[in-house]
Amino acid sequence: MSRINYFPTSRPFVISAVILSFIGVSIGTIWMLNLSGIDIPIPSGLFQIHKTIQLEGFLTLLIMGVSYMIIPRFRNVLNPSARLTTCSFLLVIASLAIESFGKLSYAAVVEYAMMVRLAGVLIFAGLNFYTMRTTPKLLKETDYFIAISISVLVAVHIIPLATPNVNSLNMAQLWLLFPIMTIFGVKYKTLPSFLGFMRPKLRFTVLCLASSILSCALGIASVYSESQTIPILFNATFVSGVLSFVMSVYIYGGFDNSESESLMPQEKKARYKTIKIHSKIGFAFLIAGFLFGILFYVYGGFLFYDLAIHYVAIGFIGITIMLFLPLMLPPITGRTINFLKFNKLPLILVLSALALRTVGDVIVDKSIQNPFSSVFGISGLIVLSAMIYFVIMIHRAMESPVNVEFKKRPDAKQ
Repeated sequence: MSRINYFPTSRPFVISAVILSFIGVSIGTIWMLNLSGIDIPIPSGLFQIHKTIQLEGFLTLLIMGVSYMIIPRFRNVLNPSARLTTCSFLLVIASLAIESFGKLSYAAVVEYAMMVRLAGVLIFAGLNFYTMRTTPKLLKETDYFIAISISVLVAVHIIPLATPNVNSLNMAQLWLLFPIMTIFGVKYKTLPSFLGFMRPKLRFTVLCLASSILSCALGIASVYSESQTIPILFNATFVSGVLSFVMSVYIYGGFDNSESESLMPQEKKARYKTIKIHSKIGFAFLIAGFLFGILFYVYGGFLFYDLAIHYVAIGFIGITIMLFLPLMLPPITGRTINFLKFNKLPLILVLSALALRTVGDVIVDKSIQNPFSSVFGISGLIVLSAMIYFVIMIHRAMESPVNVEFKKRPDAKQ
């Protein structure tokens, strides 16, 4: 009989994140359609909240919820406080409501929203650093990735308060390092066992950590510097860190697991193949996204700017979420998920959307007049379709908990 350690405090984070992702993608879809020549009447200021909902809302809440689950789980300890966890959730949700209202109505409340959200982020950081006092028994290097991630989250909430009107690719990329480094931590801990119980290559792990720390420092410096060299170095250093990570955890091979794979049960084999495919594609987009960041700082232009953000946000983070969400939902929902009921349609739709977006960005950037250019603006609709189908697919793949022994993990201190 299998056992699921149940983390109910993470559930509102994940549910809210999913809802906000649908709202954010819908707004982005309307924006892309307008860019491609289809005039859609919208409320004034609506596009201003796209970034707020996607970064400060969807990604922040999702990674917070997952972190509240995986950090204690990696060391088999309890969440220090369910009440403070809930408090951090409510503060972030309140800040999103205040900031969205401020941007839609042009009321001067955005700074107050950022202060409220910073309070929630500091609670999150404090609880997780407190939990991380307990050293995990295996792959301790995971904690360094997670510590960098949490530190970046705190930094990107302090910088706009200390330096108003910060709104550039530098800041957006620095923001994205929060989910990226969390993903690195989770993959570092889980991928070697998923791929055949191999230890990561330590020398490449050290190179990745050193490159990540340096790139974070360069990213923060680039926000305050007018030099083009620093953001280029930021992107280049992070690409070197990604390549080191790829080699450390065998993303593109370097091992022979054919014998073990042939002995796997069908469900485990389906999970294994899903992990391999999504990981390879996701990291290719991550590398491409930061390379486009370098091209933006060298040549400028909307094309490189937009692809630098969305290749990372959708191509890497989105595809990785499609991979890991089904693996992490059982401790959050209390129900197992059968990978034999999965298919590749959501992945195909996301890749198609990114291909259309790339062509659409070229058309917008080059101001190409074409009667069919509006077709390329539907990339957001395709992403939205992929999300809807993905949610339906997960729901259908959920197994009945009848034969599963649940162990509700009571959060330690109320």
